[in-house]
Amino acid sequence: MPNTLAHFAVQGLGSRCVCSRIDLKWVFLGCVIPDIPWVILRILGFLTGSISYEFVLHASVQASLAYCVLLSMVFALLSERPRLIFLVLAVNALAHLLLDALEIKWGNGVHLFAPFNWELLRLGLVWPDSRFIGIMSLLGLVVGIWALVGKAATPIRIQFISARVLAAGVLLSIYFISPIFLLDGPYSSDVQSIATLKEKEQRAGKTLKADRWPYEHRSDGDFVIARSGETLQIVDGLRATSSLVSFTGRFVSINEIRIDQLHEYHSNWRDLASYLGLGLIILVWARALLREKQGW
Repeated sequence: MPNTLAHFAVQGLGSRCVCSRIDLKWVFLGCVIPDIPWVILRILGFLTGSISYEFVLHASVQASLAYCVLLSMVFALLSERPRLIFLVLAVNALAHLLLDALEIKWGNGVHLFAPFNWELLRLGLVWPDSRFIGIMSLLGLVVGIWALVGKAATPIRIQFISARVLAAGVLLSIYFISPIFLLDGPYSSDVQSIATLKEKEQRAGKTLKADRWPYEHRSDGDFVIARSGETLQIVDGLRATSSLVSFTGRFVSINEIRIDQLHEYHSNWRDLASYLGLGLIILVWARALLREKQGW
């Protein structure tokens, strides 16, 4: 995915071009709805040191367009103008997914038609650390600061109407629980090569595609580390000099791979830009909530 700031630049300015009065805090929320399951997954990985493949599949379901629309309904039901807010959130969630599809992400993509079709959409036009994405990120930082000091911090006017709160609770439960019954979908499309990785005895000769895996140089060889924490040794093909890589390769044996295509990341700008973007969203919403509480 493009980092959060890049989404701010494209979707924030794009939304304002469509309607100059649109509230940017809702646009920003729509920008991050597809990323919410991945943020939760990142936190779990930080706390536990590794991530179960089942959790990755669960997040893949939640990041599909259908589930983004579902979560948009949850937030919209608590707003003053649910129909308008739902439209803003859902359209921006869709725009987010389409922008994600533009990036080169081996083994990954977006699900637009799930749960009816789990085929991944991936156009693969630009790398996440390209100069173009960097320029968009700087522009997005400006847009985020503009929203923080401008009218995006106006009161939210949350509506706690009993029927709406109940409906939002039901939909939120569906959002978190129902993906458990749909894990076969992303598994069958081999999202992030999870099917290949889980079927260890059948690995030899199969293609492995990985996005942003840690790469380690050790005294006994070079290794890459999967999301689950499993270590795979590189025995042939291309080698990296950086600590984070995307690659395509092939299993030579159960725990050994050959890398055929390689992209190295030489900075942490992408993660930093996403953290800055998420921080700005929190500040914009916190200021708006404060204004609402104080009756500004």
